[in-house]
Amino acid sequence: MTDPLAALSLATSLIFAAALIPQARMNWPLWLRAGWSITIFVLLTLLLREIIGAPLRPHFDVTQPGTEFWEKLVEAGWWLMGARGAIGLMRLAVVLEHRPRETQIISDLVAGAIYIATALAIVDFVFAVPIGGLLATSGIIAIVLGLALQSTLADVFSGIAVGVERPYRAGDLIWVEGGIEGNVIQVTWRSTQIATGQNNIAIVPNSVIAKARLVNRSQPTTIRGDTVEIRLDASIPPERCLAALTAASRSCRVLLSSPIPEVTCASLQGDGCTYQVSFSVASSSQLAEARNELLTEIHRHLRHNGIGLAVAGSANVPLVPIPTPAQLLEQSDLFGVIEPAQRDLLAGHFNTIWLQPGETLIQEGSEPEALYVIASGAAEITVAEASGPRVVHRMSPGESLGAIGLITGANYAATATALTPVKAYRLDKGAIAAATKAQPELARGLEALAQRGQAALRQDTAAHEEDKRGQSEMLHSRLRSLIHLLQSR
Repeated sequence: MTDPLAALSLATSLIFAAALIPQARMNWPLWLRAGWSITIFVLLTLLLREIIGAPLRPHFDVTQPGTEFWEKLVEAGWWLMGARGAIGLMRLAVVLEHRPRETQIISDLVAGAIYIATALAIVDFVFAVPIGGLLATSGIIAIVLGLALQSTLADVFSGIAVGVERPYRAGDLIWVEGGIEGNVIQVTWRSTQIATGQNNIAIVPNSVIAKARLVNRSQPTTIRGDTVEIRLDASIPPERCLAALTAASRSCRVLLSSPIPEVTCASLQGDGCTYQVSFSVASSSQLAEARNELLTEIHRHLRHNGIGLAVAGSANVPLVPIPTPAQLLEQSDLFGVIEPAQRDLLAGHFNTIWLQPGETLIQEGSEPEALYVIASGAAEITVAEASGPRVVHRMSPGESLGAIGLITGANYAATATALTPVKAYRLDKGAIAAATKAQPELARGLEALAQRGQAALRQDTAAHEEDKRGQSEMLHSRLRSLIHLLQSR
Protein backbone atom coordinates (compact mmCIF):
# COMPACT_ATOMS: atom_id res chain seq x y z
CA MET A 1 0.00 0.00 0.00
CA THR A 2 1.71 3.22 -1.23
CA ASP A 3 -0.58 5.91 0.26
CA PRO A 4 0.44 6.43 3.95
CA LEU A 5 -2.74 8.36 4.76
CA ALA A 6 -4.92 5.57 3.39
CA ALA A 7 -2.94 3.06 5.43
CA LEU A 8 -3.31 5.20 8.55
CA SER A 9 -7.05 5.51 7.95
CA LEU A 10 -7.41 1.75 7.55
CA ALA A 11 -5.34 1.11 10.68
CA THR A 12 -7.46 3.59 12.64
CA SER A 13 -10.64 1.90 11.40
CA LEU A 14 -9.30 -1.49 12.52
CA ILE A 15 -8.54 -0.14 16.00
CA PHE A 16 -12.06 1.31 16.38
CA ALA A 17 -13.56 -1.93 15.06
CA ALA A 18 -11.52 -3.96 17.55
CA ALA A 19 -12.70 -1.71 20.39
CA LEU A 20 -16.38 -1.34 19.49
CA ILE A 21 -17.53 -4.62 17.93
CA PRO A 22 -16.77 -6.86 20.97
CA GLN A 23 -18.59 -4.34 23.18
CA ALA A 24 -21.67 -4.75 20.99
CA ARG A 25 -21.28 -8.55 21.09
CA MET A 26 -20.85 -9.18 24.82
CA ASN A 27 -22.31 -12.66 24.39
CA TRP A 28 -19.36 -13.72 22.28
CA PRO A 29 -17.53 -16.72 23.75
CA LEU A 30 -14.11 -16.12 25.22
CA TRP A 31 -12.24 -17.86 22.40
CA LEU A 32 -13.98 -15.70 19.76
CA ARG A 33 -13.15 -12.44 21.54
CA ALA A 34 -9.52 -13.52 21.90
CA GLY A 35 -9.38 -14.56 18.23
CA TRP A 36 -10.84 -11.21 17.15
CA SER A 37 -8.21 -9.24 19.10
CA ILE A 38 -5.36 -11.37 17.74
CA THR A 39 -6.62 -11.01 14.15
CA ILE A 40 -6.77 -7.22 14.47
CA PHE A 41 -3.29 -7.24 16.01
CA VAL A 42 -1.85 -9.21 13.05
CA LEU A 43 -3.49 -6.90 10.49
CA LEU A 44 -2.23 -3.81 12.33
CA THR A 45 1.27 -5.26 12.37
CA LEU A 46 1.22 -5.66 8.59
CA LEU A 47 -0.10 -2.12 8.08
CA LEU A 48 2.41 -0.54 10.48
CA ARG A 49 5.30 -2.19 8.66
CA GLU A 50 4.17 -0.23 5.58
CA ILE A 51 3.71 3.02 7.49
CA ILE A 52 6.47 3.29 10.15
CA GLY A 53 8.54 0.15 9.64
CA ALA A 54 9.06 -2.32 12.47
CA PRO A 55 6.59 -1.47 15.30
CA LEU A 56 9.28 -1.98 17.94
CA ARG A 57 11.60 0.48 16.11
CA PRO A 58 9.21 2.98 14.52
CA HIS A 59 10.22 5.75 12.12
CA PHE A 60 7.64 8.49 12.37
CA ASP A 61 7.12 11.22 9.74
CA VAL A 62 8.63 14.17 11.60
CA THR A 63 8.13 16.52 8.62
CA GLN A 64 4.40 16.70 9.24
CA PRO A 65 3.50 17.10 12.95
CA GLY A 66 -0.13 16.12 12.46
CA THR A 67 0.77 12.93 10.63
CA GLU A 68 3.46 12.13 13.21
CA PHE A 69 0.97 12.41 16.07
CA TRP A 70 -1.53 10.27 14.14
CA GLU A 71 1.13 7.61 13.58
CA LYS A 72 1.97 7.61 17.30
CA LEU A 73 -1.69 7.11 18.19
CA VAL A 74 -1.93 4.17 15.79
CA GLU A 75 1.29 2.74 17.26
CA ALA A 76 -0.22 3.08 20.77
CA GLY A 77 -3.36 1.31 19.50
CA TRP A 78 -1.13 -1.50 18.19
CA TRP A 79 0.36 -1.98 21.67
CA LEU A 80 -3.13 -2.03 23.24
CA MET A 81 -4.34 -4.60 20.69
CA GLY A 82 -1.32 -6.73 21.56
CA ALA A 83 -2.19 -6.44 25.25
CA ARG A 84 -5.81 -7.42 24.61
CA GLY A 85 -4.74 -10.42 22.56
CA ALA A 86 -2.33 -11.55 25.29
CA ILE A 87 -5.03 -11.15 27.94
CA GLY A 88 -7.48 -13.13 25.81
CA LEU A 89 -4.99 -16.01 25.48
CA MET A 90 -4.28 -15.84 29.20
CA ARG A 91 -7.96 -16.07 30.06
CA LEU A 92 -8.33 -19.09 27.82
CA ALA A 93 -5.49 -20.80 29.68
CA VAL A 94 -6.28 -19.68 33.22
CA VAL A 95 -9.99 -18.97 33.45
CA LEU A 96 -12.13 -21.46 31.59
CA GLU A 97 -15.67 -20.23 31.20
CA HIS A 98 -18.33 -21.18 33.76
CA ARG A 99 -15.73 -21.45 36.51
CA PRO A 100 -16.35 -20.04 40.02
CA ARG A 101 -15.77 -16.39 40.59
CA GLU A 102 -12.64 -16.82 42.70
CA THR A 103 -10.54 -17.72 39.60
CA GLN A 104 -11.28 -14.25 38.22
CA ILE A 105 -8.88 -12.88 40.82
CA ILE A 106 -5.92 -14.46 39.01
CA SER A 107 -7.00 -13.33 35.57
CA ASP A 108 -7.72 -9.77 36.76
CA LEU A 109 -4.32 -9.52 38.40
CA VAL A 110 -2.46 -10.76 35.31
CA ALA A 111 -4.54 -8.49 33.07
CA GLY A 112 -3.68 -5.51 35.24
CA ALA A 113 0.04 -6.33 35.04
CA ILE A 114 -0.16 -6.63 31.24
CA TYR A 115 -1.88 -3.26 30.91
CA ILE A 116 0.67 -1.56 33.18
CA ALA A 117 3.54 -3.03 31.14
CA THR A 118 1.80 -1.92 27.94
CA ALA A 119 1.38 1.63 29.24
CA LEU A 120 5.10 1.81 30.09
CA ALA A 121 6.00 0.42 26.66
CA ILE A 122 3.84 3.08 24.95
CA VAL A 123 5.50 5.85 26.95
CA ASP A 124 8.97 4.54 26.09
CA PHE A 125 8.66 3.24 22.51
CA VAL A 126 5.99 5.56 21.12
CA PHE A 127 6.55 8.88 22.85
CA ALA A 128 10.27 8.37 23.57
CA VAL A 129 9.95 9.41 27.21
CA PRO A 130 12.56 7.77 29.51
CA ILE A 131 10.79 5.59 32.06
CA GLY A 132 13.70 5.15 34.48
CA GLY A 133 12.63 8.07 36.65
CA LEU A 134 9.00 7.07 36.33
CA LEU A 135 9.79 3.55 37.55
CA ALA A 136 11.78 4.92 40.48
CA THR A 137 8.97 7.28 41.44
CA SER A 138 6.31 4.56 41.06
CA GLY A 139 8.43 2.23 43.22
CA ILE A 140 8.47 4.77 46.05
CA ILE A 141 4.73 5.29 45.67
CA ALA A 142 4.18 1.55 45.69
CA ILE A 143 6.14 1.20 48.96
CA VAL A 144 4.10 3.95 50.61
CA LEU A 145 0.82 2.46 49.43
CA GLY A 146 1.94 -1.02 50.47
CA LEU A 147 2.61 0.13 54.02
CA ALA A 148 -0.68 2.03 54.18
CA LEU A 149 -2.72 -0.84 52.73
CA GLN A 150 -0.83 -3.70 54.35
CA SER A 151 -3.91 -5.41 55.78
CA THR A 152 -5.93 -5.00 52.60
CA LEU A 153 -3.09 -6.27 50.43
CA ALA A 154 -2.73 -9.30 52.70
CA ASP A 155 -6.37 -10.12 52.09
CA VAL A 156 -5.96 -9.59 48.34
CA PHE A 157 -2.91 -11.82 47.97
CA SER A 158 -4.49 -14.42 50.25
CA GLY A 159 -7.50 -14.34 47.93
CA ILE A 160 -5.12 -14.98 45.05
CA ALA A 161 -3.67 -17.98 46.89
CA VAL A 162 -7.17 -19.27 47.57
CA GLY A 163 -8.02 -18.86 43.88
CA VAL A 164 -4.92 -20.80 42.85
CA GLU A 165 -5.29 -23.68 45.32
CA ARG A 166 -9.11 -23.80 45.07
CA PRO A 167 -9.69 -25.49 48.45
CA TYR A 168 -13.38 -24.67 48.14
CA ARG A 169 -15.82 -23.14 45.70
CA ALA A 170 -19.18 -21.40 45.83
CA GLY A 171 -21.79 -23.75 47.30
CA ASP A 172 -19.34 -25.92 49.28
CA LEU A 173 -19.96 -26.57 52.97
CA ILE A 174 -16.82 -25.62 54.89
CA TRP A 175 -15.68 -25.41 58.50
CA VAL A 176 -13.21 -22.67 59.43
CA GLU A 177 -11.16 -22.76 62.59
CA GLY A 178 -12.91 -20.63 65.17
CA GLY A 179 -16.30 -22.30 64.91
CA ILE A 180 -17.56 -20.88 61.62
CA GLU A 181 -19.37 -23.45 59.47
CA GLY A 182 -21.66 -22.96 56.49
CA ASN A 183 -21.99 -22.81 52.73
CA VAL A 184 -19.71 -20.56 50.69
CA ILE A 185 -21.75 -17.87 48.94
CA GLN A 186 -19.09 -15.73 47.29
CA VAL A 187 -15.32 -15.24 47.19
CA THR A 188 -14.19 -11.67 46.53
CA TRP A 189 -10.82 -9.97 46.37
CA ARG A 190 -10.87 -9.24 50.10
CA SER A 191 -13.06 -11.83 51.82
CA THR A 192 -15.08 -15.03 51.68
CA GLN A 193 -18.80 -14.87 52.49
CA ILE A 194 -20.25 -17.90 54.32
CA ALA A 195 -23.94 -18.57 55.08
CA THR A 196 -24.05 -20.18 58.52
CA GLY A 197 -26.69 -22.46 59.99
CA GLN A 198 -28.02 -19.57 62.11
CA ASN A 199 -29.22 -17.72 58.99
CA ASN A 200 -26.32 -15.28 59.20
CA ILE A 201 -23.65 -14.24 56.71
CA ALA A 202 -20.11 -14.56 58.06
CA ILE A 203 -17.61 -12.38 56.17
CA VAL A 204 -14.16 -13.86 56.77
CA PRO A 205 -11.06 -11.98 55.49
CA ASN A 206 -9.06 -14.07 53.06
CA SER A 207 -5.91 -13.54 55.13
CA VAL A 208 -7.64 -15.26 58.07
CA ILE A 209 -8.81 -18.18 55.93
CA ALA A 210 -5.34 -18.59 54.43
CA LYS A 211 -3.86 -19.10 57.93
CA ALA A 212 -6.72 -21.03 59.58
CA ARG A 213 -7.42 -24.73 59.55
CA LEU A 214 -10.12 -25.49 57.00
CA VAL A 215 -12.35 -28.53 56.43
CA ASN A 216 -14.31 -28.82 53.18
CA ARG A 217 -17.28 -31.04 54.00
CA SER A 218 -18.44 -31.15 50.35
CA GLN A 219 -15.28 -32.76 48.97
CA PRO A 220 -14.77 -35.37 47.71
CA THR A 221 -18.47 -36.14 48.41
CA THR A 222 -21.27 -34.64 50.52
CA ILE A 223 -21.20 -37.66 52.85
CA ARG A 224 -20.58 -36.47 56.41
CA GLY A 225 -18.99 -38.61 59.10
CA ASP A 226 -19.27 -38.16 62.85
CA THR A 227 -18.53 -39.99 66.09
CA VAL A 228 -20.55 -40.48 69.28
CA GLU A 229 -18.64 -41.30 72.47
CA ILE A 230 -20.22 -43.38 75.26
CA ARG A 231 -18.79 -44.35 78.67
CA LEU A 232 -20.19 -47.63 80.02
CA ASP A 233 -19.94 -49.71 83.17
CA ALA A 234 -16.39 -51.07 83.44
CA SER A 235 -17.64 -54.35 84.96
CA ILE A 236 -19.45 -55.33 81.73
CA PRO A 237 -17.28 -57.37 79.31
CA PRO A 238 -16.25 -55.20 76.33
CA GLU A 239 -17.46 -57.77 73.79
CA ARG A 240 -20.96 -57.52 75.25
CA CYS A 241 -20.89 -53.71 75.09
CA LEU A 242 -19.54 -53.77 71.54
CA ALA A 243 -22.34 -56.14 70.46
CA ALA A 244 -25.04 -53.91 71.98
CA LEU A 245 -23.64 -50.73 70.45
CA THR A 246 -23.24 -52.41 67.06
CA ALA A 247 -26.87 -53.55 67.15
CA ALA A 248 -27.94 -50.01 68.11
CA SER A 249 -26.11 -48.48 65.15
CA ARG A 250 -27.54 -51.07 62.76
CA SER A 251 -31.08 -50.28 63.97
CA CYS A 252 -30.88 -46.67 62.75
CA ARG A 253 -32.50 -45.69 59.45
CA VAL A 254 -30.80 -42.32 58.92
CA LEU A 255 -27.28 -43.70 59.21
CA LEU A 256 -25.74 -44.94 55.95
CA SER A 257 -25.21 -48.68 55.68
CA SER A 258 -22.19 -48.07 53.44
CA PRO A 259 -19.75 -47.22 54.91
CA ILE A 260 -21.03 -49.38 57.74
CA PRO A 261 -21.02 -47.83 61.24
CA GLU A 262 -18.03 -48.91 63.33
CA VAL A 263 -17.79 -49.39 67.08
CA THR A 264 -14.45 -49.34 68.89
CA CYS A 265 -13.32 -49.50 72.50
CA ALA A 266 -11.24 -46.34 73.02
CA SER A 267 -10.14 -46.74 76.63
CA LEU A 268 -10.45 -48.97 79.71
CA GLN A 269 -10.60 -47.26 83.10
CA GLY A 270 -11.77 -48.21 86.55
CA ASP A 271 -14.69 -45.79 86.53
CA GLY A 272 -15.85 -46.64 83.03
CA CYS A 273 -14.85 -47.82 79.56
CA THR A 274 -15.07 -45.44 76.60
CA TYR A 275 -16.60 -46.61 73.34
CA GLN A 276 -16.81 -44.68 70.09
CA VAL A 277 -19.52 -45.19 67.46
CA SER A 278 -18.44 -43.79 64.08
CA PHE A 279 -21.09 -43.33 61.41
CA SER A 280 -21.86 -41.50 58.17
CA VAL A 281 -24.89 -39.64 56.81
CA ALA A 282 -25.75 -38.53 53.29
CA SER A 283 -25.37 -34.81 54.07
CA SER A 284 -24.64 -32.48 56.95
CA SER A 285 -28.32 -31.51 57.18
CA GLN A 286 -29.06 -35.03 58.52
CA LEU A 287 -26.39 -34.96 61.20
CA ALA A 288 -28.57 -33.74 64.09
CA GLU A 289 -31.34 -36.21 63.22
CA ALA A 290 -28.82 -39.05 62.97
CA ARG A 291 -27.27 -38.27 66.37
CA ASN A 292 -30.70 -38.15 68.04
CA GLU A 293 -31.72 -41.46 66.48
CA LEU A 294 -28.42 -43.13 67.35
CA LEU A 295 -28.44 -42.00 70.98
CA THR A 296 -32.06 -43.13 71.34
CA GLU A 297 -31.23 -46.57 69.97
CA ILE A 298 -28.11 -46.82 72.14
CA HIS A 299 -30.17 -46.10 75.25
CA ARG A 300 -32.74 -48.70 74.22
CA HIS A 301 -30.24 -51.45 73.41
CA LEU A 302 -28.19 -50.85 76.55
CA ARG A 303 -31.29 -51.08 78.73
CA HIS A 304 -32.44 -54.32 77.11
CA ASN A 305 -28.96 -55.80 77.49
CA GLY A 306 -28.62 -54.82 81.15
CA ILE A 307 -25.69 -52.44 80.53
CA GLY A 308 -25.45 -49.25 82.57
CA LEU A 309 -23.72 -45.97 81.87
CA ALA A 310 -20.53 -45.24 83.75
CA VAL A 311 -20.49 -42.89 86.74
CA ALA A 312 -17.47 -40.59 86.81
CA GLY A 313 -15.22 -41.32 89.78
CA SER A 314 -17.16 -44.44 90.83
CA ALA A 315 -16.36 -48.04 89.99
CA ASN A 316 -19.70 -49.30 91.36
CA VAL A 317 -22.56 -48.80 88.93
CA PRO A 318 -26.10 -49.93 89.85
CA LEU A 319 -27.08 -53.02 87.91
CA VAL A 320 -29.57 -52.54 85.10
CA PRO A 321 -32.13 -55.40 85.12
CA ILE A 322 -32.79 -57.04 81.77
CA PRO A 323 -36.51 -56.81 80.92
CA THR A 324 -38.42 -60.08 81.28
CA PRO A 325 -40.79 -61.36 78.56
CA ALA A 326 -43.75 -60.05 80.58
CA GLN A 327 -42.14 -56.62 80.83
CA LEU A 328 -41.45 -56.63 77.09
CA LEU A 329 -45.12 -57.30 76.43
CA GLU A 330 -46.12 -54.55 78.85
CA GLN A 331 -43.91 -52.03 77.07
CA SER A 332 -45.05 -53.14 73.61
CA ASP A 333 -47.29 -50.82 71.60
CA LEU A 334 -49.54 -53.76 70.66
CA PHE A 335 -49.61 -55.97 73.75
CA GLY A 336 -49.99 -53.02 76.10
CA VAL A 337 -53.79 -53.19 75.60
CA ILE A 338 -53.98 -56.66 77.21
CA GLU A 339 -54.62 -57.00 80.93
CA PRO A 340 -51.50 -57.63 83.10
CA ALA A 341 -52.65 -61.13 84.10
CA GLN A 342 -53.21 -62.04 80.44
CA ARG A 343 -49.79 -60.70 79.47
CA ASP A 344 -48.14 -62.76 82.18
CA LEU A 345 -50.01 -65.83 80.94
CA LEU A 346 -48.79 -65.26 77.37
CA ALA A 347 -45.24 -64.54 78.54
CA GLY A 348 -45.13 -67.92 80.26
CA HIS A 349 -45.54 -69.64 76.87
CA PHE A 350 -42.65 -67.83 75.12
CA ASN A 351 -39.74 -69.83 73.75
CA THR A 352 -36.31 -68.25 73.36
CA ILE A 353 -34.65 -68.44 69.93
CA TRP A 354 -31.32 -67.17 68.64
CA LEU A 355 -30.53 -66.01 65.12
CA GLN A 356 -27.26 -65.16 63.42
CA PRO A 357 -26.88 -62.27 60.96
CA GLY A 358 -28.61 -63.07 57.69
CA GLU A 359 -31.04 -65.62 59.11
CA THR A 360 -34.76 -65.07 58.48
CA LEU A 361 -37.26 -64.61 61.26
CA ILE A 362 -40.39 -64.50 59.08
CA GLN A 363 -40.80 -64.71 55.28
CA GLU A 364 -43.09 -62.52 53.22
CA GLY A 365 -46.08 -64.42 51.83
CA SER A 366 -45.70 -67.45 54.12
CA GLU A 367 -48.45 -68.65 56.44
CA PRO A 368 -48.21 -67.27 59.97
CA GLU A 369 -46.95 -69.78 62.51
CA ALA A 370 -45.86 -67.61 65.43
CA LEU A 371 -45.38 -64.08 66.69
CA TYR A 372 -42.03 -62.76 67.93
CA VAL A 373 -40.75 -60.18 70.37
CA ILE A 374 -37.18 -58.92 69.91
CA ALA A 375 -35.19 -59.19 73.15
CA SER A 376 -31.80 -58.03 71.84
CA GLY A 377 -30.13 -57.31 68.52
CA ALA A 378 -31.44 -55.68 65.35
CA ALA A 379 -33.63 -57.02 62.53
CA GLU A 380 -34.53 -55.52 59.16
CA ILE A 381 -38.05 -55.57 57.72
CA THR A 382 -38.24 -55.61 53.90
CA VAL A 383 -40.94 -55.98 51.28
CA ALA A 384 -40.38 -57.39 47.81
CA GLU A 385 -40.62 -54.99 44.87
CA ALA A 386 -39.76 -55.19 41.18
CA SER A 387 -36.51 -53.31 41.78
CA GLY A 388 -35.57 -55.52 44.73
CA PRO A 389 -36.23 -55.66 48.47
CA ARG A 390 -37.19 -52.33 50.02
CA VAL A 391 -36.38 -51.63 53.66
CA VAL A 392 -39.47 -50.41 55.51
CA HIS A 393 -38.32 -50.68 59.13
CA ARG A 394 -35.50 -51.74 61.41
CA MET A 395 -36.50 -53.45 64.62
CA SER A 396 -35.01 -52.89 68.05
CA PRO A 397 -35.46 -54.70 71.39
CA GLY A 398 -39.00 -54.57 72.71
CA GLU A 399 -40.67 -54.51 69.28
CA SER A 400 -42.91 -57.35 68.11
CA LEU A 401 -43.81 -58.73 64.69
CA GLY A 402 -46.14 -61.31 63.25
CA ALA A 403 -48.93 -60.70 65.80
CA ILE A 404 -51.59 -59.43 63.40
CA GLY A 405 -50.90 -62.15 60.85
CA LEU A 406 -51.04 -64.86 63.50
CA ILE A 407 -54.27 -63.59 65.06
CA THR A 408 -56.10 -62.91 61.80
CA GLY A 409 -54.64 -65.74 59.72
CA ALA A 410 -53.36 -63.36 57.01
CA ASN A 411 -50.02 -64.23 55.40
CA TYR A 412 -46.94 -62.36 56.53
CA ALA A 413 -46.74 -59.03 54.68
CA ALA A 414 -42.96 -58.62 54.96
CA THR A 415 -39.68 -60.42 55.57
CA ALA A 416 -37.67 -60.01 58.77
CA THR A 417 -33.93 -60.71 58.60
CA ALA A 418 -31.40 -60.51 61.43
CA LEU A 419 -28.82 -57.75 60.95
CA THR A 420 -26.85 -58.72 64.08
CA PRO A 421 -27.06 -61.68 66.46
CA VAL A 422 -30.69 -61.57 67.61
CA LYS A 423 -32.37 -62.97 70.70
CA ALA A 424 -36.14 -63.21 70.32
CA TYR A 425 -39.12 -64.72 72.11
CA ARG A 426 -41.45 -66.89 70.04
CA LEU A 427 -45.13 -67.56 70.70
CA ASP A 428 -46.79 -70.02 68.29
CA LYS A 429 -50.42 -70.91 67.66
CA GLY A 430 -50.40 -73.83 70.04
CA ALA A 431 -49.19 -71.67 72.89
CA ILE A 432 -51.92 -69.11 72.20
CA ALA A 433 -54.52 -71.88 72.16
CA ALA A 434 -53.28 -73.21 75.52
CA ALA A 435 -53.27 -69.74 77.06
CA THR A 436 -56.74 -68.92 75.75
CA LYS A 437 -58.10 -72.22 77.03
CA ALA A 438 -56.68 -71.53 80.49
CA GLN A 439 -58.08 -67.99 80.52
CA PRO A 440 -60.97 -67.38 78.06
CA GLU A 441 -60.86 -63.61 78.75
CA LEU A 442 -57.61 -63.57 76.78
CA ALA A 443 -59.64 -63.83 73.57
CA ARG A 444 -61.11 -60.38 74.15
CA GLY A 445 -57.63 -59.02 74.74
CA LEU A 446 -56.45 -60.52 71.47
CA GLU A 447 -59.43 -58.98 69.70
CA ALA A 448 -58.48 -55.55 71.09
CA LEU A 449 -54.91 -56.17 69.94
CA ALA A 450 -56.09 -57.01 66.42
CA GLN A 451 -58.30 -53.92 66.29
CA ARG A 452 -55.33 -51.76 67.32
CA GLY A 453 -53.23 -53.33 64.60
CA GLN A 454 -56.05 -52.76 62.12
CA ALA A 455 -56.10 -49.06 63.02
CA ALA A 456 -52.38 -48.87 62.26
CA LEU A 457 -52.97 -50.53 58.92
CA ARG A 458 -55.64 -47.95 58.09
CA GLN A 459 -53.17 -45.13 58.59
CA ASP A 460 -50.66 -46.72 56.20
CA THR A 461 -53.04 -47.57 53.36
CA ALA A 462 -54.02 -45.18 50.59
CA ALA A 463 -57.10 -47.17 49.52
CA HIS A 464 -60.61 -45.75 49.27
CA GLU A 465 -63.04 -45.84 52.19
CA GLU A 466 -64.95 -48.71 50.57
CA ASP A 467 -61.78 -50.79 50.47
CA LYS A 468 -61.08 -49.99 54.12
CA ARG A 469 -64.54 -51.17 55.16
CA GLY A 470 -64.03 -54.36 53.20
CA GLN A 471 -60.68 -54.96 54.88
CA SER A 472 -62.23 -54.27 58.30
CA GLU A 473 -65.02 -56.82 57.77
CA MET A 474 -62.56 -59.43 56.48
CA LEU A 475 -60.25 -58.82 59.45
CA HIS A 476 -63.00 -59.23 62.03
CA SER A 477 -64.26 -62.35 60.25
CA ARG A 478 -60.84 -63.97 60.39
CA LEU A 479 -60.38 -62.92 64.00
CA ARG A 480 -63.71 -64.43 65.13
CA SER A 481 -62.93 -67.66 63.26
CA LEU A 482 -59.57 -67.94 65.01
CA ILE A 483 -61.04 -67.19 68.44
CA HIS A 484 -63.74 -69.87 67.95
CA LEU A 485 -61.05 -72.31 66.86
CA LEU A 486 -58.90 -71.56 69.89
CA GLN A 487 -61.80 -71.81 72.33
CA SER A 488 -62.88 -75.17 70.86
CA ARG A 489 -59.48 -76.78 71.50
